Order: sequence, then C-alpha cells, then structure tokens
Amino acid sequence: MNRKLIYGLVVLAALFFIVSLIVFFNSRRSERPGQGMNRTGSVDQEQESESGEPLAVKFFFYTADSPLLVGFDRRIEGGGSQNELYRRFLTTLLEGQSGCTVPLPPGAGLRSLYYLEKPQMLVVDFNENLINAFPGGTRAELEFIFFIVDNLCFNFQEIKKVKFLVGGNEQKTVAGHIDIAKPFFPNYSYIKAK
Repeated sequence: MNRKLIYGLVVLAALFFIVSLIVFFNSRRSERPGQGMNRTGSVDQEQESESGEPLAVKFFFYTADSPLLVGFDRRIEGGGSQNELYRRFLTTLLEGQSGCTVPLPPGAGLRSLYYLEKPQMLVVDFNENLINAFPGGTRAELEFIFFIVDNLCFNFQEIKKVKFLVGGNEQKTVAGHIDIAKPFFPNYSYIKAK
C-alpha cells in the first residue's frame, strides 16, 4: 500500500508538472511582441513591413503651445526589414514637422540602430554632436530621452525599452545630468492627453 501511494503521488506530480509547462508555454506564445494590433490601430508590424504598404504612425512633438508632446497622425513608407522600418520612422521623426520642436542639437543625427529581440530593446546610436552640442540641463536631457523613447515604444509594441549610444559607445550622460548607461522604458506622462 505504501508503494501504491508513493507511485500515485509521483504520477500526480508528473501530471501537474506537464500541465504547468503547457500553460506556461501557451501564455508565452500569446504574449509574443508584435502580434495583432498596435497602439495606432495598424496591423502587426511584421505583416505591414512585408507588404510595403504605407504604415500609419503617430509622431509626438513639442510645440510652442505645450510643454508636453503633442500627437500628429502620419504615414511612413512600409516594407523592408524591421530595422529599416525603425530607421525610416526615426529619420522621419527627426526631420520634424512645421511649427514643432525636435529636442536635438544642430548636427546631431542617427548613426545606426538595431533591435535586440530577447530583451525587447532598441539600441539607437547617435553621432558625437549629440553630446558635443547639447544645450544642457536636466529638463532638456529628459525631453530628448522621452521624445525618442515614447515615440518608438508607442508606435512599435515589440519595443519595450530603448538604449542610447553615442558614436558607437556607451556614455554616462548626454550633458552631465541623466544616466543614459541604462535603457529607458517609456514614460507617457510626457505625452499630452487629448
């Protein structure tokens, strides 16, 4: 009888373990980034990227009327790889919009970027003019950081955080105030509510 009880408990534990694994892997599969609708209402970024159709996005800019980021609906060219799509988005964002401010010093620009799937992180690399010509101040640094991070994370569900490099290297700060050695998660309190 003792053996039967032990055997029954072992079988029960094994069944519990197998069911737990099935539930765990099914929940992870359903949480994969980039599936379904994004916050702008467009279809999955991978599907959109392959089709080459224009992609509906929302750019957020600072304006003279608001200290917070204001949203503008736009379309960018679809197609190409995931990194090409991100580059196209950021390049268009940094070109700005009439009547809006882009918190980037003159001569500063994007060098490269790449997406790391496992940490769901986009690494953006700016040229050295970002730190050489940055006007300074904690507020200016935060406005720059969340201008980039909030725009990217809002429009691309698969990007959960953004890491900044300058000239291909990690930097401690942009202008001496905010630590940029770590990645940033979005902070949508910088975006003006409608």
